Amino acid sequence: MSLQNKAEFFLLKFLSSLFGLLKKINSNLPHKFLNFLLNNLFPVRKSVVLKNLRTAFPDMQKNQINRLAGKVYASAARTLVEVIFFHKFSDKDVWELIKFENFNVVENKIKERKGVILLTAHFGNWELGALAVGLKLKNIKLNVLVKQQRNPYVSAWLNRMRTRFGNSVVPLGASVRNIYKVLQQKGVVGVVGDQRGPKGGLRVKFFNRDTAVYPGTAAIALKLNVPIVFAITVRNNDNKYTMYFEELNYDKLQGSQEEKIQQINQKYMQKLEGYIKEYPEQWFWMHNIWKY
Repeated sequence: MSLQNKAEFFLLKFLSSLFGLLKKINSNLPHKFLNFLLNNLFPVRKSVVLKNLRTAFPDMQKNQINRLAGKVYASAARTLVEVIFFHKFSDKDVWELIKFENFNVVENKIKERKGVILLTAHFGNWELGALAVGLKLKNIKLNVLVKQQRNPYVSAWLNRMRTRFGNSVVPLGASVRNIYKVLQQKGVVGVVGDQRGPKGGLRVKFFNRDTAVYPGTAAIALKLNVPIVFAITVRNNDNKYTMYFEELNYDKLQGSQEEKIQQINQKYMQKLEGYIKEYPEQWFWMHNIWKY
């Protein structure tokens, strides 16, 4: 493994230890410290964040965009600090941070002996949401589709966090066959669906701009006739979370298979856009969604 990968992982472990010490002094210190670093010393992908915000909110003044960017980094800092402390979380710690709204949508589909696709986004603390769903499902494993990080040490560390309470990790692109198998066996699959799709592929409207998306999740749902449930984890004013669930019903869609795939993706992105407009600082604007 490269020296850079080892150095990055050492930094992550160092921050984890430092945050543990800071938390003993004051529970808010780790977040405040990381927020200071991200907003002042290491503003990760700042040009991408500003470009994305200007694209999404063209009527905002420059000073408003800059203030919102600061809130984006503050939100990202809080999410990262929470993820770093996952290894110390108990079941009780998870449930003290998050509550569910309308989870019966998922439970009813499971009772109907159907596989379920939970379609979420890089919003609030999506990693916490996955942990909580895994705990709630109890005897049914949540299979989380993940994109491997460039750094294998960081990837392994993240996956240990993700599987603490019984969830299973399925690497993106490596095992579509496994996803089919899970759904055919009436299992539950979690997918983060707001990744940028290929340049020449499917596009939908997102903040009034043609946006590349991946067709895979919708295609699998249509092929296997399994329900898609939109799930999103929203941070509240008290820095706790509410996770909302809503079925993306596609039974009445018209047109060819390709047209239905496009319509499902549009429904998903439209739903996500609504939450982003309400809580703009909570989306992961560092992702270059409008690269092309």
